[in-house]
Amino acid sequence: MSVPVDEQYSVDMAICGHVLRHVYEDETSAELSIAVQHGQIQYTLVSSAQPINFPDDELVHAICDLVGLHERYSSGPSGAGLATAVYRYDKNPDGGWSASASYSYE
Repeated sequence: MSVPVDEQYSVDMAICGHVLRHVYEDETSAELSIAVQHGQIQYTLVSSAQPINFPDDELVHAICDLVGLHERYSSGPSGAGLATAVYRYDKNPDGGWSASASYSYE
């Protein structure tokens, strides 16, 4: 069973808002990478001016919500869930942001 679009959208928007709060106004890109392995969640947040950025509790909570959402809807024979997620943000010439996300599964 796949994750319902409205639930995925809600989590994606929460993550987006939290990530963009971590970047400086003059930055042009940011990337959040999430890996799930053996029940452990690892994440890194980097941006064009900050090679490492420490997510606050709200972003960590949103990351956990993402992993939990995918675990609830996982349909593999072993209950395989989310293995990786990468959120990429690029600043547009008008100052707005474009976002993309990719996911892989166990």
